[in-house]
Amino acid sequence: MPKKPRSEQEVQKVREEILDKTLELINEVGYENFTMRKLANKLNMTATPIYQYYKNKDELYLAALTQGFETLCNVAEKARDEGKDPMERLRFVIRDVILFGLEHPGVYNILFISAVPKYYDYVGTENEDAAKRELDAAMRFRDFLVEVAEESGLLDDEGGEGVLMKLLSGFCTVHGYVALANSQITDYLLGPLVQTDSPELVDFLIDTVLENYQK
Repeated sequence: MPKKPRSEQEVQKVREEILDKTLELINEVGYENFTMRKLANKLNMTATPIYQYYKNKDELYLAALTQGFETLCNVAEKARDEGKDPMERLRFVIRDVILFGLEHPGVYNILFISAVPKYYDYVGTENEDAAKRELDAAMRFRDFLVEVAEESGLLDDEGGEGVLMKLLSGFCTVHGYVALANSQITDYLLGPLVQTDSPELVDFLIDTVLENYQK
């Protein structure tokens, strides 16, 4: 008797599991050492089913990266919707970006820290379309941050490149803290008993970012 085809929901669940394990494995072994066979072992299956969904390692990696940026953007958009006014919305977005980085260090590491291929590495290759989807997801997150920052009124006197430079400065503060916390350097700077995701510490970081915007 032939095997019953998977439903659309089942197919989507398999795809998501493959992408989740891809990010997890790349974070563990690095992009260069990532292989379909190692991923298959992590998924307790053969590599053949994976090729039914993704034609090669790079398409799979790019799809996982795209999902990571989309997830982060969805988290930030949900945080904005919780705010009652533009400034509170901005604070909530910064807060949840920080918490995302602390709660999902493996994903955050691949998105913002690891030396992995990016869009320009794939221009002119068979994976350019997949790379463009990843780039679009990353730019969606960037444009969302600009929009929320501008809505707060803190960047009213800025324009074009000035907005992006202030956004970069603010993100460097957030990114630097998340990177230090995830590498446990904060244990030495602040002490091992300090909770890196404590509301007081997160609020301090948010205040630091907002003060920078006001300069």
